[in-house]
Amino acid sequence: MSGRRAILLEASLAPTLEAVDRVCADLRRDGFRDIPESERFAVELLLREALTNAVVHAGSACQVWCEVERLERGVAVRVRDCGEGFDWRRHLRGGSPAALESGRGVSILRQYSSALRFNEKGNQVEAVRVFQERSEDARF
Repeated sequence: MSGRRAILLEASLAPTLEAVDRVCADLRRDGFRDIPESERFAVELLLREALTNAVVHAGSACQVWCEVERLERGVAVRVRDCGEGFDWRRHLRGGSPAALESGRGVSILRQYSSALRFNEKGNQVEAVRVFQERSEDARF
């Protein structure tokens, strides 16, 4: 892949679940052409979980930003918000029981990503997914 960035989706959204649905629909409509069909569910799930976590936990006055970048062999999903952040280290160490009403987002992100990074404050996440199989018609 050359040095240029291939952004499949970039959005700033209000902190609502309806806005999350709209952004995911935008990804399906405009961004999926460069993602192998076998990887589309996982990519949308990563975006949806990261956005939902930001919307639910950041607060109603907080704008949310996201980006999906096509990499040579996968994608990077980045989400940040202006909230207080959270103790992501605790979630990565112990995980979250599946029976809880909330707290499963980080576990889902871990399961579907090849690499998961948070900023120090815990209000920005990057989930990288390396595709399992490479599409014959991929341009990257």
